[in-house]
Amino acid sequence: MQRAKQLATDSSSRGVFITGTDTGVGKSLVTSALVRCLIQRGIDVGVMKPIETGVSPSAKARSDGARLRRAAGNHDPVAEVCPYVFRLPAAPLSAARAEGTTVRIATIIRAFHALRQKHTFMAVEGVGGVYAPLTSSLNVVDLIYQLKLPAIVVGHSGLGGINHALLTLHALRQRNIPILALVLNQRRPVCTKTARLQEQSTVTLLRQLSQVPVVGPILYRPRVNQEWNKDLVRLAGTAPITKLASLVLARIIHEGSSRNGGVARDKREERDLRDV
Repeated sequence: MQRAKQLATDSSSRGVFITGTDTGVGKSLVTSALVRCLIQRGIDVGVMKPIETGVSPSAKARSDGARLRRAAGNHDPVAEVCPYVFRLPAAPLSAARAEGTTVRIATIIRAFHALRQKHTFMAVEGVGGVYAPLTSSLNVVDLIYQLKLPAIVVGHSGLGGINHALLTLHALRQRNIPILALVLNQRRPVCTKTARLQEQSTVTLLRQLSQVPVVGPILYRPRVNQEWNKDLVRLAGTAPITKLASLVLARIIHEGSSRNGGVARDKREERDLRDV
C-alpha cells in the first residue's frame, strides 16, 4: 500500500501505455495480466482501451475493453474505458470512416482524465502498432505523446521480432516518449530446434540492442481465448509478469521522485534493469 501512496503523489507518473510492434502480438493479454498483478500488490488500477475495432454486437463480452474491465474488477463506465468501438476489423481510421464518424483525440483525453481521477494508476492499451492511423493526421504514437505516459512495448519473440521491436522503439524515441520495457511474447509454439535458435537469437540481440529492459519471452498459451480468465490468473503469477510489475513500479516511483527532487536518473539502476 505504501507504493500506492507514492504513486498518487505524482499525477504525471500515474500510468503506462501498452503498445505493440503489430496487431496480434499479445497486448491485451500482457495488459490484463499486468493489471491483475498490480492489483495483487495493492495498487488501485484503472484501465482504458481508447479505441477498439472488429467488435461485433454479439462479441462485446469478449472484446479487449470488456476483458480489461474484468481484469481490473471495477465498474467504470464503458464509455470512459473504451470511448470508440467499431465493427470493422481494420485500422481505426478506416473503421471510423466505415461508420461515418471520426476519432477525436480530445474525447479520449477527457475520458482518460476522468478515469485517472478515480484511480491511483492507469493502464492504457493501444490499438495495433505505434503508426496505426487514428485520424487523417494522427496515429497511436501521437496519442501516447498527448497522454504524457511512458510506454511498454509488446513484441513477438520469433523470426522478424528484432526488426519490428527496434522500429517501434525508434518511433517512440523520436517523440521523446519514455520506454519502460520491451515484453516478448511467443505467438506460436516453439517446437523445433530451428525455432528455438531463432527465439534465442531474438531475445539475446534485443537485450543487446534495444537499450531498454527486456522481459520474457512469455510462453505460448494455446487455449487463451477459450480459457481467458484461468490463463490470466496463471499468467499474472509468472516470472515475466511479476518482473514487469516490479519494473513498472520501480521506474515510475524513481522517475517521480527524481522530478520532484530535481535529481538525474540513476544510470546504474537503469543498466541493472535492462536484463530483467
